[in-house]
Amino acid sequence: MTKTLRWAARIALPLALALPAAAGAQDEHSVYVAAQTQELSDDLGSLRSVRLEYKAVLDDTTVLVSPIVGERRAPGISATAVGGGVTVYQDWSSTFSTRTAAFVAENKPVFAELDFAQDVTIAVADKTTVTLGGRWARYFGNQDVTFLSAGARRYFRGGSVSYRLTHVNPEGRDAFLAHLVNITIDDASGEGKTQLWLSTGEASLDRSQIDGDFDGQNRAAMLQRTQPLTSNLALVASAGLSSFDRPQGDFTSLNLGLGVLVNTR
Repeated sequence: MTKTLRWAARIALPLALALPAAAGAQDEHSVYVAAQTQELSDDLGSLRSVRLEYKAVLDDTTVLVSPIVGERRAPGISATAVGGGVTVYQDWSSTFSTRTAAFVAENKPVFAELDFAQDVTIAVADKTTVTLGGRWARYFGNQDVTFLSAGARRYFRGGSVSYRLTHVNPEGRDAFLAHLVNITIDDASGEGKTQLWLSTGEASLDRSQIDGDFDGQNRAAMLQRTQPLTSNLALVASAGLSSFDRPQGDFTSLNLGLGVLVNTR
C-alpha cells in the first residue's frame, strides 16, 4: 500500500471510532471504514482503495456519505484518485421508497468520473419488493454508460434473496444484459450476516475501472461476512473473483476486502 493509502487509513480509522460517539443518541449513526484490493492476473497490475462511509438514519431518511481514495497500478499506468459519493434512501410510505445516489471523482483511470443513479422500490406483496432503476456513469476517457434495471427481492425468515436484470448501453459499443443475484443469510441471533453476490455482465460495472471493454461475458462472485465483535463494533471481510472477457484473452481479478463497522442506536 502506498503512502497515500496508508495516510487515508490512518485518518479513516480514528474517524470511524469517533464519529458515532459524537452523534446524537436519538438517531442511528454508523461509520464503516474498509480497505480493498483487486489483484489482476496476466501482470495487469492492481487496484487498491480505502473507503469511509458515514451513515445517519433520521426518521424515514437515511443518508450515506462516502469519500474514497484509490490507486491503480499497471504496466504504463500509475494513478491515484480521490472521489466521494452521497446516497439518500427515503421511505415515503410503508410500500414506496427511493434511493438517490451521486458520485464524483478525479478524471483518472481509477474510478468513474461521474456516477448518478435513481431507484424506486415498491412492496408488491407480503415480503416481496420490486425495484426499477436508472443509472448513468462517465468513466475515464469519456466513456459514457447507461444502465436501466428491474429486479425483485423476496424476504424470508432469516434473510432474503434478490435478482436484478440490467440493460447496459456503453456509448459506441454493443448493449447487453447483465444479471445479478444476491443471497443474504442473517445470524440466528445478533447483527451478524453472510452475503453472496453472483453476476454476469457486472464485473466491470462498479465505480472502479479495471476494464474498459464493458463486455456482457464478464462474471463475478463475491462472499462477504459481517461478524459482530461487540454490541456496536463489527468486522466485515469479503473475498471474490471476477473474470473479464477481452479479444486477446480473459483475465481475472482476485478481490479482497477488510473493514470495521462502528454504530450507535
